[in-house]
Amino acid sequence: MVVQVIGQNFDVGESLTERVKSVLESKMEKYNQKLISANVIFTQAPHKKVSSSIKIQLKGLDLFAKSEEDDAYLAFNSAVDDIETQLVKNLEKFKSHK
Repeated sequence: MVVQVIGQNFDVGESLTERVKSVLESKMEKYNQKLISANVIFTQAPHKKVSSSIKIQLKGLDLFAKSEEDDAYLAFNSAVDDIETQLVKNLEKFKSHK
């Protein structure tokens, strides 16, 4: 599992990096999925909002979500919720085709 956390115009601290890794790991365990790689990019916009974009690669499935909030943690949580929704939708689609 490779998780890359990048900050553009934004200092990504150790706390945020660890939070990203633990949340992604727990979400993948919850749905019994093996995470191949994940790229999480935090960008500080000129209007003081923080944008979080997440790209996750699973076996046979790529997921992407982006969110913009006032806080990096809120932006990340919102993007992870979108990723989780996509994952559930794809898993349900897979189960219905069996």
